[in-house]
Amino acid sequence: MKNMSIKKIIGIIIGVVVVIGIVALILIMSLKIDSFEAQDIALKKSNGGEIVSEEISNEVLWNEYSYKIINGDKWYSIEIDGFGNITELETGSGQYPVR
Repeated sequence: MKNMSIKKIIGIIIGVVVVIGIVALILIMSLKIDSFEAQDIALKKSNGGEIVSEEISNEVLWNEYSYKIINGDKWYSIEIDGFGNITELETGSGQYPVR
């Protein structure tokens, strides 16, 4: 690398950063789930039941999903991140507690 000018080096660095950013964005977009997949995950975790409440919060590039599910005499409160991971799970018997 003879006498590479500062402008060329900065241009290469900027190009690499842009490519890494584009690849990261493509990965995020391909790995994130939609509301139908989130509902399926929640219903599988609760062994079925009825979704009585659903909240979707937008977190920049993905959504976070919250479900309240009643299955027989059990209730479930399930939060799922934009990649399909269950981040919070509460369960109990009887009437769902009001908060």
